[in-house]
Amino acid sequence: MDEDFKTKALESTLQSPSETLLSIQLLDFKTSLLEAIEELRIRREAEIHYEDQISKIVVEKQELEWQKEALQHQTDTLHHQNEEAVATFKKQGKYQLAVETKEKEIDGLKEALKALQISKYALQKKLNEMVRN
Repeated sequence: MDEDFKTKALESTLQSPSETLLSIQLLDFKTSLLEAIEELRIRREAEIHYEDQISKIVVEKQELEWQKEALQHQTDTLHHQNEEAVATFKKQGKYQLAVETKEKEIDGLKEALKALQISKYALQKKLNEMVRN
């Protein structure tokens, strides 16, 4: 076995220049092939990594869109509730103003009634005096 190894080693050192050039070209080809394979492997891993990231981003985007829709719905609901509250407040204000106006009118009519009653009393008194005279 040692002899076979020595023979092969001796044969490799005794190669012709064209065989040596062929061996160098073969070694260069193998090296280039291994480099290309390694680059492809790295590229494939990078693509897998980027696809995973893209998938995560797509899922996150969808979740954010759902959150946006939920917040928009909530905003719309609150806006509607606010409009209803403002309308109710305005109605109450108009009602309150109407009540206050009616109360003032009633107070004015009461004052007018008192004045008329006093006037009636005074006229009644004068009439009674005239009838007595």
